[in-house]
Amino acid sequence: MKGRILKSGILAAIFSFMIARPVLAAYIDPNTGGMLFQLLAVLFGIFSGLILIFSGKIKMAFFRLRRIIRGSKKVVN
Repeated sequence: MKGRILKSGILAAIFSFMIARPVLAAYIDPNTGGMLFQLLAVLFGIFSGLILIFSGKIKMAFFRLRRIIRGSKKVVN
């Protein structure tokens, strides 16, 4: 009888611990959102600037690759 009471007590303790523990939820501080936005804005500026600076070379490489795929013999360097 004692073993049964002990087992039920342990089960009740485990069950009550599972119910009573606080719910863990992810929380992002409101100021963190501002920092993330600033970081993304800078990265977007750098990325778009690099594309703007190297757009001529990107186009040239794309058209060269397209000529190679089509099998054109005239390849301009």
